[in-house]
Amino acid sequence: MTRTASALFLGTALALAALTAPVTAAAQAQPAIVYGQTHAEAALTEALARHIPVGKMRLELDSRAVELRAPAGAAVEGGLRVENLYYSPVQARFAAELVIPGTAPAVRLPVAGRAYGTVEVPVLVRRVAPGDLITAADVDWVEVRADQAGSDTAASDAQIVGMTPKRGVPVNQPVRLRDVQSPRIIDKGAVVTITLETPVLTLATQGKALQEGGRGDTIRVLNTQSNRIVEATVAGPNLVAVAKPGATVLK
Repeated sequence: MTRTASALFLGTALALAALTAPVTAAAQAQPAIVYGQTHAEAALTEALARHIPVGKMRLELDSRAVELRAPAGAAVEGGLRVENLYYSPVQARFAAELVIPGTAPAVRLPVAGRAYGTVEVPVLVRRVAPGDLITAADVDWVEVRADQAGSDTAASDAQIVGMTPKRGVPVNQPVRLRDVQSPRIIDKGAVVTITLETPVLTLATQGKALQEGGRGDTIRVLNTQSNRIVEATVAGPNLVAVAKPGATVLK
């Protein structure tokens, strides 16, 4: 090979190396895509939403060492995907696989934990004795599992403020509506006024309370004029109202 040909060959080789070297270095420098616990919780929360439709979701992974790493240069398609999801509402437990889509072979990680909805409910911050009124200062809020807050659980402070306990209500525990009542404003045996209102007239007569009751309670009352027993709603101190005209004869 002549000196001229050798120099030409060497120059061509160096030029090719200069063109390919940056591409190779860029490929090697491309970092791997890493998904951690935050990504895992976001993907699982979205996937579990249809299983836990009520309340604010709480998710607890059994292991906090969650990491999925896509190989450098992998054509990752979107974020993490949840597959093979199983959820038990009774145990509030789930199991699933987290997958990085677009990797070959697919990068997978099995995960498990607890997930449940929560709601805030009012609780008493001090012990209130039966007969004493519950005030706004007596109430605080706690977070409980939504499936443990039944229809008998107070959901707002308006349902308990101004009421009085029928019996001891535990402190810092959800308040059951059946454990509180309106303050007693009619005593058993008290003389009461029975009223009946219609669009065209208002009638009133005297009666005797056969039960005690608070405002809004329905109690049994004896109409002392007709000697009939009726059910009436406590409307005020020693005042009851008959809702249905056919429920009593006020004469």
